[in-house]
Amino acid sequence: MDTALRPLGTVMELVEALGHEVTYAYEDLIFINHNDFLLQFDAVDPNTLDLFFNTECDAAEADKVAGRMIPEGIQKGLVIHSKGTYTMTETEGDNLQITFNP
Repeated sequence: MDTALRPLGTVMELVEALGHEVTYAYEDLIFINHNDFLLQFDAVDPNTLDLFFNTECDAAEADKVAGRMIPEGIQKGLVIHSKGTYTMTETEGDNLQITFNP
């Protein structure tokens, strides 16, 4: 089974153009500085991403980021869907648990 390459470099450019920084990429998740939001690559289309905001992120800031990211993503060949919120908690052994809230 062939797996299409994910355009992580393009996503990093987009995030940096919005004044943020990719701090970590793990499997299909892209973590952003300050954890205000994260991106998740679609399982089928590598140019499609889901955008989730941290429940602690200010709603006005979330609207501002989504309002810029979605159209600028289109210009870079990316389709970004605002999907909801997430929470991140620390579990035993310094592991993190992410819960998505659509």
